[in-house]
This record gives sequence, C-alpha cells and structure tokens, in this order.
Amino acid sequence: MEVMFENRYTTNPKMLRSFARGASFSQKFFFRFAIVGMVVCALALLYCLVFLPGDWASMVSPAVSFLLCLMLFFFPSLTARILYRNTKRLHGGTIPETIIRFSDEIAISEGTLSVRFAYRQITKIKQTKSLLVLMIGKESGIVLEKNSFTVGDPASFLPFLLERCPSLQKK
Repeated sequence: MEVMFENRYTTNPKMLRSFARGASFSQKFFFRFAIVGMVVCALALLYCLVFLPGDWASMVSPAVSFLLCLMLFFFPSLTARILYRNTKRLHGGTIPETIIRFSDEIAISEGTLSVRFAYRQITKIKQTKSLLVLMIGKESGIVLEKNSFTVGDPASFLPFLLERCPSLQKK
C-alpha cells in the first residue's frame, strides 16, 4: 500500500523529556504534585522557622518532604535519561533513525527493530510543543516529531488520523 505520511527522527534526551513531561499522565502528575508539594513544604518550613524557632525536630518532616518533592520534580528528566540509555543499549550503543510510515497500517522501524500497529489501537492523541504522541494504552505511545514529516502534509495529518481511528471518532 502507498505510504501517505512518513515521519523520521533520531531520538534525543530533549525529546524524551518533552514526552515525559507533556504526554505521559503519570509523569505530568508527578511534575505537578512536586511543584505543589515543594510550595507547601517551603511554607511549612517557613512557619517552623518563624513560630517555632530553635525547635529543630519540628523542621525535619517538612525538610524531608521538600526533598522528596524535589526528587519528584526531576523524575521526568530521570525517566528520559533511563529511556535514552535503554535505547542506546538496545541498539548496540548507537541511536538509529526512527521511521514511522502511515499506510493501511502504522509501521515503525528503528534500526533492526520493526513493529506494526492497526489504527484501531490508537486510543488518544496527545500533543506537546514539538511532539505528537499517538497513545496505545495508558503509558505507551507512538512518538512523532511535528516538524519531521518527510512524506505528506503535516497540516492534513490529524484529520487523516481522526478519519482512520475509530476510537478517536467516538470522543
């Protein structure tokens, strides 16, 4: 079948961070929870410093909670680093070009690996500033760079997907 759209890119850490922060639900939750948690813990520490001066034991809990929230804040970056390292390990220390072709099915090839998906498997489309993620399940997705289409017009890609994906038409 004729390829109607093709997207080519080479995975990089910045792209994976964008995916982790913007498209993955659990990562977005951790990121937002971390920001709110750090603000609450900072206010609790300030309260302890102002109203309980010298009572260092009361400051331990807010300080530890602040550090834990700070760790959650950096969780998407850590996840991106792990994904990048695993991709390099999978391909023998290199990062090959990812090619995603859309015809009667979705065909993905990355180095020596290839996989195919039916359009009906796409449950949701998520977008970040530079990425388009076709979700297949809650945490798995097909990542596309918006400016990396080599075949087809990027402006007509979303209408094409909406026409082909029955689960997206219901929403």
